[in-house]
Amino acid sequence: MNRQRHIVFLLNLMQDVNIIRPLAYLAARDLDVAIVFLVTSKFLERDALRIWQKEVAEMAGDLCAAIHIYENALDAVAVLQGKQGIIIAASESSLSAHRETHDVLRVAPRGFLKITLQHGYECVGFLQNREHIIAHGRNIKFAADVICGWCDAASLTSLAASERSKLYVSGPTLVLSAVKPGSNAPVSGGLVCENLHSVRMRATGDFGKSFMDDFGRFCDQSAEFGQTVNLRPHPGGMYVVKNNIALPRNVVLNTRPMYKVDLSAYAFGVSAPSTVALDMVFAGIPVAVWRDSEGIMDASNYDGLTPISTAADWFAFARDAVLRRDHILEQQQRFIENLSMPVDSKDVYRRFAALLANGTTNIGDIHTYCQPDPVKPRRIMFITNGPIPTLQLSFLKPLAPLFESRQIDHQIVMETDIADAIAQLPVALRSTAAKRDQQFAGLVLQKLEEFEPDIIVACRYSGPGAAEILNWANTRDVPVVYHVDDDLLNIPPEIGQVKYVAHNRPSRLGSVNSFLRGADLVYCSTSELRFRFRQLGYQTSMQAGQIYCSGNIINRAVSRPVGRIGYMGFDHAHDFQIVLPSLVRYLRRNPNVEFELFGSIPRPEELDEFGSRVTVLEPVRNYEEFLRVFAERNWDIGLCPLARTPFNIVKANTKWVEYTSVGAAVLATAGLVYDDCCSSGCGMLLRDDEWLEAMEHLTDNPDIRYSMVEQAQRRVETGYNVPLLRAQVMSVFERAMRTKTKDGTEQWPHTPRGALAALASPTETRLF
Repeated sequence: MNRQRHIVFLLNLMQDVNIIRPLAYLAARDLDVAIVFLVTSKFLERDALRIWQKEVAEMAGDLCAAIHIYENALDAVAVLQGKQGIIIAASESSLSAHRETHDVLRVAPRGFLKITLQHGYECVGFLQNREHIIAHGRNIKFAADVICGWCDAASLTSLAASERSKLYVSGPTLVLSAVKPGSNAPVSGGLVCENLHSVRMRATGDFGKSFMDDFGRFCDQSAEFGQTVNLRPHPGGMYVVKNNIALPRNVVLNTRPMYKVDLSAYAFGVSAPSTVALDMVFAGIPVAVWRDSEGIMDASNYDGLTPISTAADWFAFARDAVLRRDHILEQQQRFIENLSMPVDSKDVYRRFAALLANGTTNIGDIHTYCQPDPVKPRRIMFITNGPIPTLQLSFLKPLAPLFESRQIDHQIVMETDIADAIAQLPVALRSTAAKRDQQFAGLVLQKLEEFEPDIIVACRYSGPGAAEILNWANTRDVPVVYHVDDDLLNIPPEIGQVKYVAHNRPSRLGSVNSFLRGADLVYCSTSELRFRFRQLGYQTSMQAGQIYCSGNIINRAVSRPVGRIGYMGFDHAHDFQIVLPSLVRYLRRNPNVEFELFGSIPRPEELDEFGSRVTVLEPVRNYEEFLRVFAERNWDIGLCPLARTPFNIVKANTKWVEYTSVGAAVLATAGLVYDDCCSSGCGMLLRDDEWLEAMEHLTDNPDIRYSMVEQAQRRVETGYNVPLLRAQVMSVFERAMRTKTKDGTEQWPHTPRGALAALASPTETRLF
C-alpha cells in the first residue's frame, strides 16, 4: 500500500512566503499530495507586524495544509518522520542566516527529495554581486539534492563546482504570481521600493543614507506638484518601519504582500538594485534602478535598466516614464531577453510541475533522477570567412580552457582555406566559375560529415554554401548559431572601398540573409544590433551578448606624466577625422607627447609636421600577439572617436576594453557605444568639439588620468572578464540546443566550475 506523499515547505525568512506560495498552490492543484508548512520560531520573531503569519494561515486554509512550528532541526525531523515526498526551502545555504533551514535539509529522512529555490535574481550561491562576495565569500554550499535556478548554468556565475550538478533550471516563481491588472484600487504616482537592510547597502559604504536623502528630495519636489509617492519597504527588512524613519507627508506606505499588489497600476517604479526591480519590469511599467552617485556599489547585473542617482535623476525619470514610456519599455524588453532566464509563466509552470511530479512519484530514484549525465566532450564546428579577430575574441579566447581540457572538441573551417585548396587542384578537376560555389559547398559538407559536430557556429560567415549548411544541420537536428558583430547587410563605403565592394556582393548579402532567417539562434554582439535586425524584419530567435570583448589587465594603471597617446583602428579613417584637428592643436601645445596610429589607417598629411613624434604601427592579425605588441606601446591616453552613422550605432565597445587593459585612459564619443562602459569615471564622453579640452585636462592632471584608468580596470575585472564571456558563450550554446529540440530541455552539459579557472593558452586548431 502506497503511503501518502507530502510536499513540505520550510518558512524561515519573511520573503520566503512570496517565493513558495505559487508552488504550494501548484502542488495542491495538480498533485495528489498533502501540504505541510514547517515554520521556524525565528520566522515568528521576525514577523513583528504579524503580516506574514496571517498570510501563512490564509494559505493553509485555502490548501487544507498543516502548520508546524519548530525550534531546531530535531523538532522538524519529528514532524517528517514516517513521511515521504519533497521538502522545499525558499532560502537555504551554508550561511548562518539560513542555518534553520540548512540543518533541516542536512538531517531530513531519506524518503524526501530536498529542493532549494533561488530566492532572488542576485542570490548567494547563485549570482552574487561584489558586496555579496565581500560579506559572504564565494564558496556557498547547499544541503539540497536539487537547486532550482532562475538562469542557465553558465549565467549563474557564483555556483560552486560541487553544486553545479544539482542545478535544475526552473525560472523564477515570481512570474507565476502576478496580480491581474485592476485587481486593486487605483493608485497615483510611482512606487519606490527600499531594501536598506541589504548587505549591498552597507558592505562598501553607507548607501542607505544616500538613498533616503535622494528619496526625501524627490518627495519634496513631487509635493510641489501635488503628487504622492508610494513607498514599499522590503518585506524582510522593513527598514523604514522598524527604525521609525520620519517620512514626508506625501508618502503612502505599502506593506502588502507583493502577490496582492497590482504593480501595473503604478506610473513607474524605482528601486535600489533588488529583485523587486524585475517584479516591476515584468509588470510592464517603466523601472529605474538607483545607484550611488560615485559608482561604488556594484549594480552591474542591472545594466540595461535605466540608472538614476540624484534627486534630479529621479524627477527626470518620473517625467520620462510618461513622455518616453514606450522607449523605456522597449529597453526593458531587451534587458529581459538578455537574461537567459525562462520568463514565460506557462513555461516556468511546466518546469516546476514536472519537477514536483517527478519528485513525488519516483521515490526510489529520488536522489539521482535529476543528476545530469557526466560531462562529455562536445564537438563544435566554426565556419568563417578567414582568420578574423571576431572568432578569436568571441570564441577561441574564452573557450580555450574547455578546448585544452577536451570538454569541447572543435574544428575551424575557413572560406579562404577551401578556396586555396580548390586553387591547388589539377586543372582538370577545377570547376568552372559558374560551378565554383557548388564545389565549395560540397567541400564544406564533406567537412561536416567527417567531423559530425554537435553544434555549428557560423561566425560572421558570408561565403558560399549557406543554404547547404543550414539544410545539412536541419536534417540532422544540429543547431546552427549565426554570430554577427556588424550590420553585414548595410556595410558603408566609409570603411574602405575594397571591403565595401566585397561585403555588398549579392552572393554575400544572400548568405547573410540565409543565416539570419535560417539559423536556430542569431547571436548578436550588442542589443542595438539585435534591434536593428528586428527592424529589418528578421524574426529568428536572437540573443544579444552583454559582453563582446573580454579583457585581462596587462598593464596596471600607473601615475605618470602623459608621454604617449594613440588611436587604434582598421579602415575607419572617417572616425579618426573627428579628432584629427584637435589632435594637431594638442601636439603643437605639448611637444613632449608622442602620437601613434595602430592599424591600417594611412598617416594623415596633417601630422607630417610632427615628424618622428608620430608613429604608424602595422596591423597585427593574431589577437594574442596584437595584445602583446599593444601593451608594449605604453599609451597613456587612447582615443575612441566615432562618427554618428547607422553602422557605428550597433558596434561594440571593444576599443574601451583593449585600451583599458593596456593601461590607457579612454576618451570617447558620447551618445553612442561607449556611454555605459565609460560611466562613473571609467572614461570621458565627449562631443566633437571637446577633444582638445579633454586631452589637455588629462595631460595637466596625471592623478585624474591615473584614477580613471584604475576605476576602468576594476570594471573590466568585474564586468568584462574572460570567465563571464565564457559563461555567456555557453549560455548561447545551451539556448541554441533548446531551440533546436523545441521542448525546452537542456541538451548541453553544464560546464564544470573548474573549467572557469585561469585562461589556458589557445590550443591548436584543425582547419581540415
